[in-house]
Amino acid sequence: MLLTRLLNACHHFPGFVYEGARLCEATQSIEIDVRPRKGSKPVCSCCNQPARGYDSLTERRFEFIPVWGFAVFLLYTMRRVDCRDCGVKVEALPWANGKHTLTRAYMIFLAQWARKLSWKETVQSFRS
Repeated sequence: MLLTRLLNACHHFPGFVYEGARLCEATQSIEIDVRPRKGSKPVCSCCNQPARGYDSLTERRFEFIPVWGFAVFLLYTMRRVDCRDCGVKVEALPWANGKHTLTRAYMIFLAQWARKLSWKETVQSFRS
């Protein structure tokens, strides 16, 4: 079973598609490409309303929950939207908050471990 299939089953984001996963042996990480679903409109990060696309920014890496000791990164090229009310803004993402490079799922995962361990031990254990 493919890793992208597992992600779609347990961590699906409407409007987005996991394209492929690859193992980077040099960095001991798994990189997963994410792209917007064809025909889906981006959502304004200010008013959370669908808006038309404006252009794209550079690719960003979002750290996801580690799998089998490998760091997992979601790679996504952010879109900018031309919102009627807010002007040109970066799109809102369902897996991240603002400019954070950690996904929401990973933040919750770390917080749950920090209840059992200290924050320092948690960070050292998961290399965050």
